[in-house]
Amino acid sequence: MDYGREPKIYLMPRCFGPAGGPRQAPNDVDFSHGPSRFTRYLVGFQGRASEVGALLPKGLELRGEPTVFVQFFELAEIPWLAGRGYNILSVIIPVRHRSGTGGDVVDGLFQAVLWENLCDPIVTGREQLGHAKLYAQLPPARRWGNTTSIRASWEGFTFAEMEVSCGSEPDQQAIADLQSQAGAGLISHKYIPRSGDWAVADADYLTLTPLPGASNLADPQPQPLVRVGDGQIRFNRPTWQDMPTQYHIIQRLADLEQISPMRAVVMEGKTYADAFDQHILA
Repeated sequence: MDYGREPKIYLMPRCFGPAGGPRQAPNDVDFSHGPSRFTRYLVGFQGRASEVGALLPKGLELRGEPTVFVQFFELAEIPWLAGRGYNILSVIIPVRHRSGTGGDVVDGLFQAVLWENLCDPIVTGREQLGHAKLYAQLPPARRWGNTTSIRASWEGFTFAEMEVSCGSEPDQQAIADLQSQAGAGLISHKYIPRSGDWAVADADYLTLTPLPGASNLADPQPQPLVRVGDGQIRFNRPTWQDMPTQYHIIQRLADLEQISPMRAVVMEGKTYADAFDQHILA
């Protein structure tokens, strides 16, 4: 990727000039662009169409069975953070988008919500990409024996608990299914209210972050190590006092009926995650 391209990307505070980030590197001779290292834990379940479908914004419909996936990423060696890393917990739903004009169909994964434990990717991802990012405490996964335990909390309240036990090599069909899940990429609903006129939106549209993405296509990385097995996710229902600004989100997730679990997956490898080629869905 050419990080020196125009136009420059600005964020608040605007008066200090262009903002560094995943899509705009610092003007420093020490910077080196390259892939980041990741470990991805994925669990999922089939739910009820009425409940899962109610989470989708206008323009999206469920793709296949009503399925909800929850994934936890540990990211490390991130170039735009000078080698630092952070963790992500996200809820994704396989969906289909139909264009309101030409009838074009795009399959993807709708990002209903994602949490990160670092401010910088939250700010850049919300303002530039329209990803529904929130803050949470996301400690590294704890591995003991054959089980990996993952916890997410906010100010002492543990709102999500994930366990994964993956020790088997997947067959070729399982790998093909994993690759087809993503479709064209990640779909998000970018919504920003207009200041002072709260019922009016400054931005209200769907965005698509292509996968694998232009940077990965330009510099393909080795296939990740993949293991499959069993896993589960539990959302603990908070009161308003537990999570004053997020309780309504966790309550909806906790109320989703988990009819049958999906096979859990663990992936380890390297990837580019700059999302520079992201665009608006018509």
